[in-house]
Amino acid sequence: MIVEHVSDPGDARLEPFRSVRDRDAVGADGRPGLFIGESPLVIDAMLRSPTETLSLLASERQRDRAVELVERARGERAGRADPVILLAPDDVLDSVVGFNIHRGFLAVGRRPAVRSVREVVPAPGRDSLLLVVEEINNIDNIGQLFRTAAAFGCDAVLLSPGCHDPLYRKSLRVSCGHALRVPFARSDAWQGDLAWLVEEAGYALLGATGGGERTLTEAAAECARRSPRRIALAVGAEFAGLCPDTLRRCTMRMRIPMAEGVDSLNVGVAAGVCLSRLAELGAAAADPGPR
Repeated sequence: MIVEHVSDPGDARLEPFRSVRDRDAVGADGRPGLFIGESPLVIDAMLRSPTETLSLLASERQRDRAVELVERARGERAGRADPVILLAPDDVLDSVVGFNIHRGFLAVGRRPAVRSVREVVPAPGRDSLLLVVEEINNIDNIGQLFRTAAAFGCDAVLLSPGCHDPLYRKSLRVSCGHALRVPFARSDAWQGDLAWLVEEAGYALLGATGGGERTLTEAAAECARRSPRRIALAVGAEFAGLCPDTLRRCTMRMRIPMAEGVDSLNVGVAAGVCLSRLAELGAAAADPGPR
């Protein structure tokens, strides 16, 4: 393991971490081919994922924790080299990054190869649960949706062209690193990919919408009769909702029954409610019950 001390803010080894907020503001183009992870939880996910982690930047006071993170994840990196650990005084770290890193940790990783919808969707013939995300550009909501997808065992997350980058530093932090664990694809032909999902890949596309003709319970009961149970839950932006073309492609349009006077939930919460119920179908099918 290589541990190096850095005291000069102009040191070339710090270049990937320089002016983090300014570079984040222009998206993936601000750090071509790379992304930044923040907090020990996210960095642990980076180190354990197939993604290559190039280096860690840590406060000198966090030396032992940084070394521990790398050592604990070593067995899951399949022979890949340890990332370099760069240690710097807090004032140097903050001046390079551009804000106070009170957690004392950042890491830079290589962006994974872009994957198509057809590459991440499981082959026909088995049960599957997907989360389909349309035009969600709120960084917190994107992170929460990935965390929710991981919690309920989604095979993949499918993103429309206008969705925010799930590997953006703050979104990745909100996802607790799960954007590195749940396979995802960004579509460049959204309606065509949705049509393929229903007509060829064999999914029931369930559109979550306040005007749904079926309740979540009714939709889940209908999906329970499918074999295999291939379900894709589609969620849209909180005010605009799913677009008309997407709603027309849905196999079912469903709603979450709510108390009078409440017309909607945060999209992350709504997805969690729906996925919890839909995931139960797979769990029930896998449980043979008493014998």
